[in-house]
Amino acid sequence: MARLDLDCISIGFLSAVLLCLAAPAVAGGSDPQIILDEIYGQVSEMCTGDGGPPYDFVAIAKTYFTPTLAKKVEKASNDNAIDFDVLVDGQDCKLTELDLRLVGGGETSAIGRAEFKNMGEPRTIDLLMSKSDSTWQVTDIVYRHRPFSLKAAF
Repeated sequence: MARLDLDCISIGFLSAVLLCLAAPAVAGGSDPQIILDEIYGQVSEMCTGDGGPPYDFVAIAKTYFTPTLAKKVEKASNDNAIDFDVLVDGQDCKLTELDLRLVGGGETSAIGRAEFKNMGEPRTIDLLMSKSDSTWQVTDIVYRHRPFSLKAAF
């Protein structure tokens, strides 16, 4: 009868677990569609009418935006300069007809578009993204239904 060497298996398993824990996590930054889906997934949870958990725009900025844009968002939030929900262009939200897709870009740039109705009003919001090394980050949020650029606003 063969006997398993549990010490070798345990050490190998523990090594694999530690290796996974030590590897840096890429929070959705590996692909522009993932970033768009993850950001608007949080928005959709809160704004589809069931009143899901509120999302933290500053936390979203720190996770998905360039450091420069994230700092602008954090400063504007701390100064109470953001008086509306930038991701839905409104004070309140009830999203319907949410459509998320990439509409442009190339090797190092991408445009993720969110089209939806908020409280019955059509919205078209583009997340402009750039790639640095292997990480994608949001460089600006631009509205197509009215003039607005997050980078320019703050």
